[in-house]
Amino acid sequence: MRASMDVVVNHPLNAGLRHLWEPGHDPARLPVLATPDEVPNAYLVLGTHPDLVSRLWDDLGKALPLDCRTIFFGRPALVHPNSGVVFGFAGGTHTYALRLPEREYGEALQAGAPRIRRYPGKQPSLDLSRIGPEWLFGGWYKDEERWCLAACESAGRH
Repeated sequence: MRASMDVVVNHPLNAGLRHLWEPGHDPARLPVLATPDEVPNAYLVLGTHPDLVSRLWDDLGKALPLDCRTIFFGRPALVHPNSGVVFGFAGGTHTYALRLPEREYGEALQAGAPRIRRYPGKQPSLDLSRIGPEWLFGGWYKDEERWCLAACESAGRH
């Protein structure tokens, strides 16, 4: 059973993401919440580089015991199907991030995972503290599959 749209959209742990993405969401183009199978060419139409979508859904998602691949406000995400907690997302051409439990968060920091993504030119930086304190950017780190599994398990407890 998948969490309902109301549960996912209104879950307090997802508030930072919702407020970050909701203003740019085009309801005529994509639903607020969908599975990849419900959106034709999902890997190509979410405003996210297909390699990042594949990293999030295929590489990291394969380590999970549940299918958590979701489209949330037009973005590829990993959402625990029972609790509705978003624990991974991807966007643009360089960004994917995970909501990590304390132990894995510390490991990811030690591996060099940043909280702030600085972009060239005049584009504003993306600081994950605006979304929540447990988020870090991914970077194809060797332990990310294990971290993602821990993130999924943690999301399921909320």
